[in-house]
Amino acid sequence: MNPLRRLAELGSAPLGGPLQEQNGVPNILRPLLLMKNGFYAFESSLHVYPWGGGPGSGEFWNDPRLWREEYGDAVAGLTFFAEDAFGFQFATDGDAIFSFDPEVAERERVSSDVMEWASLILEDFEVRTGFPVMHEWQVHNGRILHGHRLAPATPFFLGGKYEAREMRMMESVGLMRFRANVYRQVKDLPDGAKVRIVVDWDSGES
Repeated sequence: MNPLRRLAELGSAPLGGPLQEQNGVPNILRPLLLMKNGFYAFESSLHVYPWGGGPGSGEFWNDPRLWREEYGDAVAGLTFFAEDAFGFQFATDGDAIFSFDPEVAERERVSSDVMEWASLILEDFEVRTGFPVMHEWQVHNGRILHGHRLAPATPFFLGGKYEAREMRMMESVGLMRFRANVYRQVKDLPDGAKVRIVVDWDSGES
């Protein structure tokens, strides 16, 4: 089966209305969003943003004033279109698909188009979406709220564990702003340096 169709069928009902030509979606993303304009999949561990404007949309999420400007050049040229259970992003530069680690502001090319990206997600969804942790967390805490993701008590790059008991639910925008703040504090430190993080929570849920 077409991997895009398979992924769309596994997902929730569309989060947005039918995609319109004037929505300004990058061409590389159109096959995905024409199939289904935004959805949750794998018990909400994968979240694909809908396009069409308004809170929660791709346009909203990519507004520089929301959180992007806090990363500066680290996100230049990227359009973000999906996220995993922990708020780690998937993005495109128009020519390929990337994963983006918001803790250290690093991008990694993962596929040449959304068809290949969908295949990668389906083949290894437990790793690429964080499904096992999301599943276990929801078993014990109930369904995660719309617009929220899971975050470890200690950032992953400082040794945080991929375990449900280590996670707290946080509002997505606040989580990205927090991670950008941490990134700016540590980005110029040499390897092996001792880290003292000054926490300034913008928003979130415990």
